[in-house]
Amino acid sequence: MSLSSRAVLVSKAERILTQAGTPQPRAEAEFLLAAAQGVPRTRIIAFADQEVGAEEEEVFWKFVKQKEQGVPVAYITGEAEFGELVLHSDRRALVPRPETEELAQYCAGLFERGANPDILDLCTGSGCIALYLAAKFPRARVVGADISQEALYLAAENARLTKLQDHIVWRQSDLFAQIDGTFDLIVSNPPYIPSGDLPGLSAEVHHEPKQALDGGEDGLDIIRQIVAVAADYLNSKGTLALEIGAGQADAVCSLFDGNRWDGGVKKDFAGIERFVFARLKN
Repeated sequence: MSLSSRAVLVSKAERILTQAGTPQPRAEAEFLLAAAQGVPRTRIIAFADQEVGAEEEEVFWKFVKQKEQGVPVAYITGEAEFGELVLHSDRRALVPRPETEELAQYCAGLFERGANPDILDLCTGSGCIALYLAAKFPRARVVGADISQEALYLAAENARLTKLQDHIVWRQSDLFAQIDGTFDLIVSNPPYIPSGDLPGLSAEVHHEPKQALDGGEDGLDIIRQIVAVAADYLNSKGTLALEIGAGQADAVCSLFDGNRWDGGVKKDFAGIERFVFARLKN
């Protein structure tokens, strides 16, 4: 039996995934082949003529079949990159998004190098933001909280994977219910998709936990709860940083009392008003 090259397999998979409506069929085919072979995607591209062993090809086509059914690549491969971190990813939490990585980068920019801030990551999910900030600030006190115990198990696995388990405390909590103390930064990527929009989302998103997506009728139910009490959990001039949905910036900003808060909106890499940063005035 003759073996196929990487280029041939990627092209075949690209055609299949295009028909399935995958947004980036070639890139995802390359990622899946890289995962099947246990090599970086760059090697798939750079050494496209290399033949693929029969067992690796079998694994690859199993991956492609899952992708054809709309399963996110990160759930298929079990991995997601977030900054310099490589994390486990599965159905217990949302796949870490590039825009959430931007949020973490903005948050890191709030502090001087070597700082030791107190940080709370609400709705931590896979733990990606908490882990990113713990890696940037080894002297920080970081708490990652989520209502989902399953998500926290995944976050704890990621802490061990990245050797950051001694830098973060995980807390099962319905927002602030089980949170003690105050913080210099509260950051959150909360559920913010309006309930009525959920059925129309991509097949990939339907594989992710609904609890981490559904923000109620207008998408702002959880955000309202966070903004209403966040000041009680912030130190003087502490910051609340939120990821929000497209078109929600004005509504979210209106939730803040201008007598207590300063802040504004930051755009993501696509030019969408995606983040709200609000700082206590005193």
